[in-house]
Amino acid sequence: MSPRIGDTLISMVVANNLVRHGIAVTIFSRHLPALGNWFPGFRIEPAFDAGQARQRLEGFDVVLHAYEADVVGDVRDWHPRVWIMDQWPTYRQVKPMIDIQLDLCRHCFGLDNLTRDNGLVAPADAGAAAVRNRVAIHPTASDIHKQWLPRRFLRLARRLRADGYEPWFVVAPDEQADWAWVEAQGFRLAAYASLADLARWLGTAGIFVGNDSGLAHLASNVGVPAVSLAIRPRIALRWAPGWAPSLAITAPPVVPGRWLREVSWKYLLPVSKVAAAIETLRRRVADTPRAFGPGPADAASLPVLGAAGSAGTILPVSDALPGPRQSTR
Repeated sequence: MSPRIGDTLISMVVANNLVRHGIAVTIFSRHLPALGNWFPGFRIEPAFDAGQARQRLEGFDVVLHAYEADVVGDVRDWHPRVWIMDQWPTYRQVKPMIDIQLDLCRHCFGLDNLTRDNGLVAPADAGAAAVRNRVAIHPTASDIHKQWLPRRFLRLARRLRADGYEPWFVVAPDEQADWAWVEAQGFRLAAYASLADLARWLGTAGIFVGNDSGLAHLASNVGVPAVSLAIRPRIALRWAPGWAPSLAITAPPVVPGRWLREVSWKYLLPVSKVAAAIETLRRRVADTPRAFGPGPADAASLPVLGAAGSAGTILPVSDALPGPRQSTR
């Protein structure tokens, strides 16, 4: 599996359909061992380094990867069937990634009776009811160019709170210090070292809002509607979270050239467009089990809470607001 959470969850659609058709599949992953209880019926092993590749892989008929970068060591020098799905035309289509996984199963592996499900089943003890008006805001991403401006996330959080939502910021533990300033702004900050604990917490949110990232896919996978912020329309189409209802939005296409768009999108995407997407998604799911948003009892202004639940301090937003160091995790 890819070292990225989102790629891993999406590739599990292929793994799940192979297993459903009687193929013996072993999954080697950096992330999935922590979610072993969430994927019952799968054989999941920890990732390994190049020195262990032959010992771990030579007994398999096929070694399957999503991407070239996922190949470990010199496995292609001695294994007869090392397959990389990203090298196949079917994988390169411009369509939602889960649909691409189904096309792989259908056209490349000859499977039928397919499912979009990737096999994730939340444990019984993770069944806490979602808080309808809770917004999980994820302001970071694996690549710096995929991160919207920190102060715009803050303005969005303020706008949502004024509308009756309960915004939370969620980051990785190694990013927590860089984002501690949001607590001084009166918002809660969540960080979970365990991916299982993170999945449980995401499941309590009514909606997820964040950069195009693995957490957007994890939130969708546990049933949370999601709004993700993408660099370009092609990325938005392919990488929108694909399980719960979702929207992927981009900045207006006013800048020509891929490089310029990747640099400028975060400045050209306004808070108002993100807020409008949240409202569009809220209306779309209003009469479904995925409904979220402030209800009649939530419409009153909510208390401002800090990390320990005490009243927080609201500071003005300015262009000089200290933001975090941009993560390259």
